[in-house]
Amino acid sequence: MRLDDPLLRSKLAPPRAARRMLARPRLMAALAEGTTRAVTLLQAPTGYGKSTTLASWLGAREDAGWAWYTIGDDDTEPARFLAHLIEALRLRLADFPTGPSARLAEAVRSDEGWLNVVDALVNALDEAGELVLILDDVHHLGEHPAAQRLLDRLLTHLPPGVHLMLATRVPLGGSAMATLRARGQVIDIGREALAFQPAEIGALFAHVYGMQLAPAEIEALARTTEGWPMALQLVWQTASSEAAQRDEAGLRQRRLSRALAGGASGQNALFDYLARDVLRAQPREVQDFLLETAVLRDLRPEACDAVTTVGQGAAATLRRLHEGGLFVIALDEPNYRYHTLFHEFLRATLAREPERAEALHRRAAGWFRVRGDAERAAEHALAGGDFDAAAGDIATAGRAALEAGRLKMVAGWLAALPPELTAERPALQLLQGDLARLRSRFEEAEACYARAERIWRAREDMAGVGQALRARVAVYLDTVQPARAEALLVESMRLAGQTAGTAAADTAAAHAGLLRMLAENRLNAGFPAEAARLRAEAVRVSGGPADEDALSARIMLRTGRLDEAVRTLDAWVDAERVASARGEEPPPRAHRDTQLLLSLIESLRGNGERALALAQAGLALSERLGAPFMTAVAQARCAHALQLAPATRSAAIDSYHTALGLADRLDIRRFRAEPLWALTRAHGLSGDLAAARRAATEGLEIARWAGDAWIAAQIELALGAALTAARQFHEAETCLLAAQRGFEGCDDALGITACEIWRARALAERGEPEAAVARADAALALTTAHDYAFLWMRPTLTGVAQPRRLIPLLIETRRRGSRADDAARLLERLGLPGLERHPGYQLRVQTLGGFRVWRGEEAIEPREWQRDKARQLFELFITLRGQPLQRDAITERLWPALGHEAAQRDFKVALNAMYRVLEPARAPESPSAYIARDGGTYWLRGEADIWIDALAFETEVSEALRALERCGPAAADFAGRVQALDVARAGYRGDYLPEAVYEDWSRSARERLLGLYLRAGERLAEARLAQGQPEAALRACEDIVARDACWEAAYRLMMEAYLRLDNRGQAMRAYQRCVAVLRAELEVAPSVATEALAARLSG
Repeated sequence: MRLDDPLLRSKLAPPRAARRMLARPRLMAALAEGTTRAVTLLQAPTGYGKSTTLASWLGAREDAGWAWYTIGDDDTEPARFLAHLIEALRLRLADFPTGPSARLAEAVRSDEGWLNVVDALVNALDEAGELVLILDDVHHLGEHPAAQRLLDRLLTHLPPGVHLMLATRVPLGGSAMATLRARGQVIDIGREALAFQPAEIGALFAHVYGMQLAPAEIEALARTTEGWPMALQLVWQTASSEAAQRDEAGLRQRRLSRALAGGASGQNALFDYLARDVLRAQPREVQDFLLETAVLRDLRPEACDAVTTVGQGAAATLRRLHEGGLFVIALDEPNYRYHTLFHEFLRATLAREPERAEALHRRAAGWFRVRGDAERAAEHALAGGDFDAAAGDIATAGRAALEAGRLKMVAGWLAALPPELTAERPALQLLQGDLARLRSRFEEAEACYARAERIWRAREDMAGVGQALRARVAVYLDTVQPARAEALLVESMRLAGQTAGTAAADTAAAHAGLLRMLAENRLNAGFPAEAARLRAEAVRVSGGPADEDALSARIMLRTGRLDEAVRTLDAWVDAERVASARGEEPPPRAHRDTQLLLSLIESLRGNGERALALAQAGLALSERLGAPFMTAVAQARCAHALQLAPATRSAAIDSYHTALGLADRLDIRRFRAEPLWALTRAHGLSGDLAAARRAATEGLEIARWAGDAWIAAQIELALGAALTAARQFHEAETCLLAAQRGFEGCDDALGITACEIWRARALAERGEPEAAVARADAALALTTAHDYAFLWMRPTLTGVAQPRRLIPLLIETRRRGSRADDAARLLERLGLPGLERHPGYQLRVQTLGGFRVWRGEEAIEPREWQRDKARQLFELFITLRGQPLQRDAITERLWPALGHEAAQRDFKVALNAMYRVLEPARAPESPSAYIARDGGTYWLRGEADIWIDALAFETEVSEALRALERCGPAAADFAGRVQALDVARAGYRGDYLPEAVYEDWSRSARERLLGLYLRAGERLAEARLAQGQPEAALRACEDIVARDACWEAAYRLMMEAYLRLDNRGQAMRAYQRCVAVLRAELEVAPSVATEALAARLSG
């Protein structure tokens, strides 16, 4: 190069900022952190936005201390490289010395001394002070030793005030970089950091490209492109072409969907780029290696060597490709993979040579087959058209794949085989039947198993016949038909005894499998003890550990060991969630599914919210797996949870009918028994005894036909409960006794306890207290032994819908029962330890935003009060709870205009009317459960079973405020405490007793509660600001000023929130609004704190 050769100024300026750019704070922060070290290295393949990222970061900097040089492939001569570098610095630094240029002239004349030029450059940089020097595309220097030495010299002697930013497609060599990295002076920003994260992809399309993506589309884009910026841009350009813009969302969305799915319209531009700029730029040998190894999913060196003869060894080739930045991503040493889109491109290119592709796949299949990986072998054999070999691989790998939940994959394998090949191979018929069974196509499954059995019988292969029979048994276990399974199991056992010539290990495994089937079938028939014995025998025969499994969990369920079952199943749910996060799904297991089994148990324990969440998760899984029988089970389990709450009982009934409809479409009569059991209860407790009887009659018929004694007992119990609720006590006793005997036969302690409780309630309600206490004693003994307190404390699937109905029985049992201590402990757990009388329901009182009262589930209608003074009298007792009130003090408050005698008379009338509303069944002259009296003094009982929304609001908000004060924003549980305050504050539905707004006796409570609500809102807004959630803080502030326009702190918090949102105009308007309100309402000026904040806005 001559010194008078022109220099390209375009290389000495950063690329022009793109019109469409997404701010990426994550990357900007990483670059800013890099300036604290000597070097920042951005290394990623082409298209990852290295130059754009650096230019964007420079554009956000306020200082001018930087220089830029984009190195071209023609800049590798020392003279040209140094000339451009010196010019880049001279253009940006006004007083840049002439020494480096002079040294460069000398070196050009003598063609040596290039390192002296670098030294002069270093000295000049040292004098220049703080500077960021960016060298883009520095990989061009790596293959030229002379240029590399110059870069090493610069790195070795880099002045402390200079920060060097290097962008490269490949890792940089040289000893200087290694030394700096060892000293901790290098910040690496690689492909993973430059790639767009899912949240950034969503923001890019929404805020930059103007295209709102659904979460599933964002996930698909992230998975397909792996966040490659160039690919994202090309997908957008394809989806938003002129034609797409004319059709707005419709065509544009379809094009995007095709791009996400890998359609040609979404990838033409990208594949053209990869073909032109990547593949064809490689030597022919590398091109062949890339194309031939594209048949492999992962790039193991040995597998690559098996399919391709190109090169001198795949390990070295893969390492070179990875180091060269050619979309080869390192896995565990020494394995690699191709970038997803690059891999698709290579496969699409190879597909143009089908014979070559098939041959490569056959080689790959042989390699995997030899190594025992039948699954991979099957994939490659199918792709290579070697169907005979594929059939053997599928028969080997299919069962394990189904057990791992990969139904779609197995279905694809079987569909790819010629039908005549599948039809003649019994192992494939068995596999096809398993697939159909797991997808709830039970008739199709039985037909496949029958064909397999016929073929094996024709071949006199009794071991195969045994497999087919066991497969048929699996259908009846899935659909819980123990009577139909029994005969097949007997025949299977007989054949197993006759089978000879089988390895001992295989024989033991088959025998253990049969024992497990027998165990499950005996459980389904209502014999859990026998099932447990058979399961233990299966564990002994197999020689494996006695770990819990779905069968043991179901045994726990059907014998009432619910806590034990929950501990086991909870661990499984956690493990399955972790597996699901890795993309692994279990196979459909119908009623055995972990979440659905746990949901049923939680409904039996009365944990409705958790039961519903688990059932809904199971429902979503069943729909993902395409398993309609599992979907029907999930619908029923959702309904169990819903019917625990009166408000959702009708929705539960609808869900049961949905489940029944699914069962009918699948032609699975047995499944109807579970929804019919629960419908018996739901209809009965809703007051429709006729519907309950119809459901029970059909359900019992099915349960007895199927041979399931446990379900039959549950249905008898549900009908007994319905009859008790309808006060048909004699028939109820008959049903409950039948249910109890059924549960005793099944060893189900929970079912027995529930029967005893229902019998005790029925006896108490028909006026037989001694017999009721005897039954309660029996129930309490079981409750204590098995920790069934939930049956007395909350609605459960087998217990009382309104547990408060049992409290009078517990009080009576505490008074004279043999289990008095147990009854007392339960009353204490219910928060009613000192209670002497109870009407059988909790009184629930709403005072905020309006006055309403409920007796248990029954709302008290306004007309029931008969007169306003009866309602006001109760409002007075509620407001002044804890305070004894003299009769005269009451009359002065409520009848101030009447004379003494008239006021006393009206008080007595109002008092009796109030008693009749609160306790309609109370005997005359008997003490009230809610109002205590001592002569002329009255008060609300402190021990009364009454819930008041104002009291709950006050307690919960105060606790939430105290909890929040005890931790700062950095605390791990700060967010949870903020949320708890938000939830507690939502209990304020409106002002206290708006009907009594003008009554002096309600004013203090109203003002206290409103003040607490406003203080909680202010604290919530402060916390939301601390969390970085200004929008949430604004909502809290607007809510405050809607209640009290003069709450000045709310306006200050609004101003802060708008400042956080970088909206000074709105912040100033909030201040002006504050000034206007305070002047108009209070005739005062804002506080010093508010004025100081306003001054910040103006500054």
